[in-house]
Amino acid sequence: MSSAKKALILLSGIVFIAIAGIGAVFAVFVKLAEVQFTPGAEIYLRDVYVVIDQTLSMAQGQRREARDMLKEEILREMGPGDRIFCYRIGSDFRESSDRVFTSSRDLPKIYENITAVAPADLPEAFKSDLLVRWDRFSRERSGWIERLDNLDSPQGNYSDYLGTLEEIARRINSPADPNLGREKWLIVLGDLKHEPVLSSPPVPGSNEKRQFHEVHIHMVYPGGIHQRSEQERIERFWKQFFTARGAKTVNFISYDGFIGHFPRHQVPGPETLGLAGK
Repeated sequence: MSSAKKALILLSGIVFIAIAGIGAVFAVFVKLAEVQFTPGAEIYLRDVYVVIDQTLSMAQGQRREARDMLKEEILREMGPGDRIFCYRIGSDFRESSDRVFTSSRDLPKIYENITAVAPADLPEAFKSDLLVRWDRFSRERSGWIERLDNLDSPQGNYSDYLGTLEEIARRINSPADPNLGREKWLIVLGDLKHEPVLSSPPVPGSNEKRQFHEVHIHMVYPGGIHQRSEQERIERFWKQFFTARGAKTVNFISYDGFIGHFPRHQVPGPETLGLAGK
């Protein structure tokens, strides 16, 4: 065998070994990346405040639609790491009587980096832990749905939207809550008409001008419930109320338009994790 052939064979062997070595090193780094997955702090990803109007100012079918919208378009789209606080509209807001349901202190948080990796790349221990959190969340959500199904219309002749929203304003960005969600949502389901009717909303105090800062606000109403001029008046009223309190955008949308609008949770579920039925 010529020296040139020997050199070529030797060079080929060196290249093969080098490639194999690079592949082995890459595999080790991938394995280390899996082992060193950093979950981050346990937090709530979203705080969702919902106001639902069940007063007699809306027809029975419209009140039922509001309950269905909350159940199917909001609750079904939530998951571990989401909190929810639900209040109904009454004639004179009282937190104790107009609270429909709220998240318990046992509602599971979620790792802040859980959505940064593909479910298949999560270590097995984290997959099993997520399954436990899903079970706890699902049991609590069943309780919310039961309370919603048993919700009655309040007594009285007025719809106190302002009283309800002013209470939420004090809570939604409160520094006194150490567990504030990373995102904050406010969804109002109803005819949006505060009664008695006011020409303009109250002016916020100096410490109330950022209450709805960075809150996603959606005012959701039955399509065609108001004449155009009345709908425009209502929208102006609430835009003034929220923007004076730090909101950048206030979205008005019909029941039908809200279908599929609320983002689905991003936390891997049992099916995605390959643990369904375990």
